Amino acid sequence: MRRGSSKRRLGRAALAFGGLALAGLASAFTLRPSPEAYPALAARAEPAKPGHLTVRFLGTSTLTFDDGRDVVLIDGYLSRPGVVALLTQPLRPDQAAIARHMKRADIRRISALYVAHTHFDHALDSASLAKAYGAALHGSDTLAAIAAAEGVTAPVQRLTSGQPSTVGAFQVTPFRTPHSPGDVAAGATAADFRIPARARAYPEGGAHSFLIEHGACRILIVPSAGHPGDAFHGLRADVVMLGVGNLSRQGPEAIAAYWRDTVTATGARLVIPIHWDDFSRSLDEPLKPFPYAIDRFDQTMKQLAALAGDQIALRLPRAFVPMDWSGLPAGACA
Repeated sequence: MRRGSSKRRLGRAALAFGGLALAGLASAFTLRPSPEAYPALAARAEPAKPGHLTVRFLGTSTLTFDDGRDVVLIDGYLSRPGVVALLTQPLRPDQAAIARHMKRADIRRISALYVAHTHFDHALDSASLAKAYGAALHGSDTLAAIAAAEGVTAPVQRLTSGQPSTVGAFQVTPFRTPHSPGDVAAGATAADFRIPARARAYPEGGAHSFLIEHGACRILIVPSAGHPGDAFHGLRADVVMLGVGNLSRQGPEAIAAYWRDTVTATGARLVIPIHWDDFSRSLDEPLKPFPYAIDRFDQTMKQLAALAGDQIALRLPRAFVPMDWSGLPAGACA
């Protein structure tokens, strides 16, 4: 009798433990930090003066720079397929979503579109945006293959590290920098790329960061959290838009080195994290970080805030709204 009772108690304990483990696993894949827990950039209340710069964040590392004459876009990812589609289905641009989100961003034309690298979350919609909004595409051989598959006839301007290009009053300089560790789709795209294509058919194709200069304002965009080495040493920037996707997995020492060789090296006084939001969520929904099981954005932000201290402003961008950094230490960009 006692032996049976002991077995039943052990069985109930095992079931309870299993239930707790499953609950913990489910929580890890559903619970996530709240972006409201971090200081955010204000939305500019007044329209920009002629010739002044309007900057908008459209999730992941898609950014628009508009001076009233020209629009420069970094990356093109607005379709944002859901997690089931990303895991199981070939992807194709969602033309209705692209048009809807571009209207919301108040963008009617694009002068130039620079693609940092060709993973789907950077390049999926690049060709569609080029065709619909007249953009000249700048990127890698991989981007050229993707664009050709989608019927873009204009040549893709190849990126050369350190060589600037001019778009109206903008000067855009690419820098070859590493992708973050753990790239699951490295390498270059085959010449026979076809649409639709699965997420893993969009390999990196070579990763880049960009320095955008407009007047005296200098903005460094680092889409991927790979350590850049000395790529930015000797470079000056007022603002760094810092890719932080999966940065928590690299550990505190790597995060400190990444900050040192991007923010400290350039003397930037304002840091805007990008590539922090869950790119499987539609832009029709509020931006949210990835669940804890995928990325510990809370840990990343805690360490970045400590590195920033009182001297550097660390602000989270809001989707679609014009950024207002007039009250922040953004140098010539304020």
